[in-house]
Amino acid sequence: MSPYSLDTFITILETLAPPEGAAEWDNTGLLLQGSFLELSKVMLTLDLTPAVAEEACKKKCQAVVSYHPPIFEGLSELTESDPLQEGLLSLIRAGIHVYSPHTALDAADDGVSDWLAGCFAAKAIEPHEGSARIITLRTPLSLENLASSWSAYLKCPYLRISRPQGRARKVKTLGLCPGAGSSALAGVEVDAVLTGEMKHHDVLAWQRSGTAVILAEHGHTERPYLSLFKKRLENALPGLSVILSKKDKEPLELLIPHA
Repeated sequence: MSPYSLDTFITILETLAPPEGAAEWDNTGLLLQGSFLELSKVMLTLDLTPAVAEEACKKKCQAVVSYHPPIFEGLSELTESDPLQEGLLSLIRAGIHVYSPHTALDAADDGVSDWLAGCFAAKAIEPHEGSARIITLRTPLSLENLASSWSAYLKCPYLRISRPQGRARKVKTLGLCPGAGSSALAGVEVDAVLTGEMKHHDVLAWQRSGTAVILAEHGHTERPYLSLFKKRLENALPGLSVILSKKDKEPLELLIPHA
């Protein structure tokens, strides 16, 4: 198959992650237009760190699809003293394009949120605030069984759990959202919420309301989906080489002193 033009690549990418699904606050789309006219090799990563940028250059990629946007707030300068900007600068010099789908990919059909919802046998799944999903389970689960299923599905090494006040009860309804789900899940009435991370006072508020909280860490709710998205891109763009970054790593690990 002949290499793809940048316009063709973006058109196909946006059929998988329609831009209109992105949150208003997000910065999605083509964030860095490079110099390559044709694309034959593309890298997927959750975060565009300097190590990932160096990897993309070494592997002679023409574009990087970075799930999280490396440009989010207004930039007053571009300097290598900022680690994230250092990666962008190296890609600029190499002429490599950067596209970020972020919440557009969360909200899309068969996107990150639908993939997360696939962990559970559901009676009903309802979209909520784009990236969130509200699930009614076919069979209620104990909090322990719910957490065990979530951990196995994500293949994450640990979970953090806040148990609701009052008597323990089985979970019939749950809300989930990739990444940091506090705002997307705000106000929903469910037995448990599942997301990557949450502010301390939001956890306390859910606990007071009688809702369990299960946190897997931000990247653990998103990075595993990239393997599936790789296959979807390859099917949509036959002949395009799509590679997963080997340098893209979760920045946090669990350390229990004296354990």
